[in-house]
Amino acid sequence: MIIKEHPIFKTLTNEEFEQFIQIFEERKIESNTILSKEGEVNNSAFIVIFGEVSIFKATVYENDYIVTPIKAGGGEFFGEVSLIDGKASISTIKTSKESIILQINRNDFLNFLDKNPVIGYKIMKYLATQSASYLRKADKDMATLFNAFVEVVEND
Repeated sequence: MIIKEHPIFKTLTNEEFEQFIQIFEERKIESNTILSKEGEVNNSAFIVIFGEVSIFKATVYENDYIVTPIKAGGGEFFGEVSLIDGKASISTIKTSKESIILQINRNDFLNFLDKNPVIGYKIMKYLATQSASYLRKADKDMATLFNAFVEVVEND
């Protein structure tokens, strides 16, 4: 995937893209490296350029399970929740293979948005749309779990 075609950049003009991409840092990361740990403040978001990362959640038994693998070229922008609110990460992000990522820091992101409100609007609109999509899926999943729980309780 050509990075300009990544969904977060798609609505930007070439000039806006060139401005925005400047605040990303390209990093080569070894396999099994934690980029963000659930419960800890991270302040960064990521795009996989090459390789693969996995998103993990901890269970109540302190076991990790893979929520989703993210491969290069898939169009994901992840870690955005901490980027936006500056609070602890909601999941652990770890490289599954040697990877090249683009990383954006929260302070750089917020400063850029303050100085570039038109670009900021486009980026925040994209992030809001993505967040709404995730929220709808979580709501649907919660309803499915609730219905399964009710069925188990009623059949006991």
